[in-house]
Amino acid sequence: MHKNPFIILLILSFSLILNIGNANAKQQPLRNINHQLAEDLGDHQSYADSDPGNYDYAKYIQRIYYLDRKTIIIQLKPGFQKMTKSDKTSISNQAFALTRSVQSNDCSHPETIKVKCNKKVIGLKRATQKNYQWK
Repeated sequence: MHKNPFIILLILSFSLILNIGNANAKQQPLRNINHQLAEDLGDHQSYADSDPGNYDYAKYIQRIYYLDRKTIIIQLKPGFQKMTKSDKTSISNQAFALTRSVQSNDCSHPETIKVKCNKKVIGLKRATQKNYQWK
């Protein structure tokens, strides 16, 4: 009679361990992509500093990362909001191009691009939209 609760507890514990392991395994590719994005952005920022006129978009980007498989966050430095919509779009498109160059698998899924400044979303583009919506 004492064995049944122990066996049930053992099975539940094992199941929980497997689920946590699977969740970590699913997140690992995303971590790798975000790590590569950070490295490549750092390289582009160095290029922008040493060669004015090239990679200028990187000067305005604080961080780029995948929040999940379908959402990209482009975190900007202050001063971006004062730019024209055309310049904002150009910089955001170049940042998005960097994400596409880093992500090698399944480039066909729809994505949402959120452009943030000081933790506030100031731009949004969904896969179904041609243009960004700027605030």
